Amino acid sequence: MKLGHFDLRDGHLRRQEVCVKCEICSSDSGIEHSIREMMFGTRREFPYWECLGCGCLQIMTVPDNLRDYYSSEYYSFGVRASNWKSLYYRAHFAIPHLMRLFRRCSEDLSSVISVKPTFGARILDVGCGGGRLVSILRSLGFDAYGIDPYMEGESISPYLRNSTLEEAGEGWNLIMLHHSLEHMRNNVEVLRCIRGKLAAGGVCLVRIPVATWAWEHYGTDWVQLDAPRHLVIHTLKSFQLTAELAGFEVQDIIYDSNEFQFIGSELYRRDIPLNVYHAREQFTRSDKRKFRALAEKLNGEQRGDQAAFYLRDNRPYGM
Repeated sequence: MKLGHFDLRDGHLRRQEVCVKCEICSSDSGIEHSIREMMFGTRREFPYWECLGCGCLQIMTVPDNLRDYYSSEYYSFGVRASNWKSLYYRAHFAIPHLMRLFRRCSEDLSSVISVKPTFGARILDVGCGGGRLVSILRSLGFDAYGIDPYMEGESISPYLRNSTLEEAGEGWNLIMLHHSLEHMRNNVEVLRCIRGKLAAGGVCLVRIPVATWAWEHYGTDWVQLDAPRHLVIHTLKSFQLTAELAGFEVQDIIYDSNEFQFIGSELYRRDIPLNVYHAREQFTRSDKRKFRALAEKLNGEQRGDQAAFYLRDNRPYGM
């Protein structure tokens, strides 16, 4: 399908034709959207294409300088685990139901608890950022490693690497992507690569934004669009198709969205960047309680704006 773009140069409006095809379902029927970069408030606009076949949103042109949008201020690089929390996280694995009575654990750790990995399991965190979850899992006795191509400088530990998935070894019991798959193109090939690196009976855990209620309600102000860093934003339909094409079976889906979908999106509606130091002061404690309650309601209806997908190889053993 050819979409019309308009380019203003020298005061003249020129029409440009661009061919678009969905990388998931191959449909050429879709709608173009212009989405702003708002995390750091540059407000630069990027064209995205919404496939009418599977609903997947895809950036139309990946910026040549994409690495520049992952500065040291990017949130995932500034979060590291503290040693003093080791006992707390051990308790989550030992008595998770009791610990949740006192304080809910983070969504990423909770999603790993649901896998029930055996002690010493080999775990790879793809897109690990600052390595917080890797550090937690190692403190719990798991053989965990993290890779991230946007990690700056030398590795801060022997267990974190500035490298790509293709460079990782094989035989992993769990390969997990906590909000990193949306930063990659060719999602089918990414999952196929992961399938080839899993040990027999291994699990792939993928946590991603899902275009549901928040996308319908906020449109291009939905905070999880995160242009231009998020290259592919799935619907439930498009991700299930992606997993199947890669040779996986989706065994379970847990929606784990929280109040952030409302806080961030409401800020963008007000033209306030996410990284402004006083941004979240726009909302009262009562507002945040209401946001949390609505998030829980949407999760229960399977309409939260992010979810954890648990994938297993659907091939018979030996193939």
